[in-house]
Amino acid sequence: MYSLKEKKVMISSGDKLGIVALTHLLFNPLLFLNSGAILSYLLVFGLEISKDFKKIKQNIVLNLLITPILLHNFYRINFLTIIYNFLIVPIFNFILLPLTFIVIFIFWCLPDIVRISEPIFKVIADLTNFIADKQVGLITFGQINWFQTIFLLAVTLFLIIMPKNKVKKLKLRVILLGAYTSFFCLIHFPLKGQVSFIDVGQGDSILITTPLNRKTYLIDTGGKLNFGKRKSEPQLNRITIPFLYAQGIDHLDGVFLSHQDADHIGDLKALLDQIPVKHLYFARGLTDNQSFMKKISNHLNDVQLMPLLAGDKVREGGIDFDVVYPFKAGLGKNEDSLSITFKVANKRWLFTGDLGREGEKEIQNHYNFQVDYFKLGHHGSKTSSDPDFLKHLNPRLVFISSGRNNRFGHPHQETLKTLKDLGIPYLNTQDSGTITWNYSPFQGDKITTFYKGNTK
Repeated sequence: MYSLKEKKVMISSGDKLGIVALTHLLFNPLLFLNSGAILSYLLVFGLEISKDFKKIKQNIVLNLLITPILLHNFYRINFLTIIYNFLIVPIFNFILLPLTFIVIFIFWCLPDIVRISEPIFKVIADLTNFIADKQVGLITFGQINWFQTIFLLAVTLFLIIMPKNKVKKLKLRVILLGAYTSFFCLIHFPLKGQVSFIDVGQGDSILITTPLNRKTYLIDTGGKLNFGKRKSEPQLNRITIPFLYAQGIDHLDGVFLSHQDADHIGDLKALLDQIPVKHLYFARGLTDNQSFMKKISNHLNDVQLMPLLAGDKVREGGIDFDVVYPFKAGLGKNEDSLSITFKVANKRWLFTGDLGREGEKEIQNHYNFQVDYFKLGHHGSKTSSDPDFLKHLNPRLVFISSGRNNRFGHPHQETLKTLKDLGIPYLNTQDSGTITWNYSPFQGDKITTFYKGNTK
């Protein structure tokens, strides 16, 4: 006879995590394209490898592990998170959760318990909101690429799991600190400047920076009209703000406002609420527009208002802006659009907002200059970009900022035909996504688009 002895198969916690991840991937192959999933599995893994650590050390380890993922996906990090966790977690564990269960179980026999507990919940909510709103310790680091992310993760893991070898651990700490410092400097002090046409849909928003980010400007903020009573979240929160944060930009030296239309400055209030701005530049007379004043009313003490007319100059170092329109004060309509020209890397640019053909003729009559790059007026509408004006400017390339399938039909076929007849190539955010012109004293200038190969 043979006796069979039962054998228990021991599965380690790491194996269990691997099995769960593989099972998860069977049902969702794109699982790890989601930052939330990556963070969840990374935290579970971190808890396993740091289970023998003291609470404070474990908290530090977990924060170090997720920092590269946070920087790659969200671009900002709060270095006081560890302290905040020690303040908030006990409140949740010992007050909020027990109180929640008590309210749930007693509610049926004592409905008034909800009214009694409500002030406690409110105090806890106010406390957490207060800590979150203060943003003390919050750093706009910028976006690190996948190679940098994996490198930081690898060094962090080696630092955590390496045996207690003080010399090797010290070397790894120096490497980790040096890597974070180097990546921060590369993002915050780039050797190149840029003019970027941000893909904000049917609207305008252009970022201008000089090398080393010494100066940062925005032309218009984008935005959209809200039809009906329902208000949607400003698209600036989804597009422009992340675009700025990804480049380590958390303040602006100036914002040029072409005119008062929602697709140009509709998100101005949202921008001022989140990003410190030194100067607002706009065509004289816009302050008589109540809609505009309502947008900036909460920030009149924070930002310097700079009304401009043709002939005015903005000289702050780095880039010199010349105003070529309007010639008289208006109320911020299309025909009052602030039009500016500037020169960087020996290339001249012109921006005319939504200026129509009559305004273009005035510029043509008063100024005799040609440009290298021109942002086509009014999103390529047939009411702008007069053929004679384009001949006068003689641009090597024009840019169009318009939304996909927009209800206005921009850019108009008549305008596109004019460009074709004049032999002027163009790039359109509608086709190319965000368009960036980079310039560097070492590499010259180069244009990149989010969607490749869309020069017409």
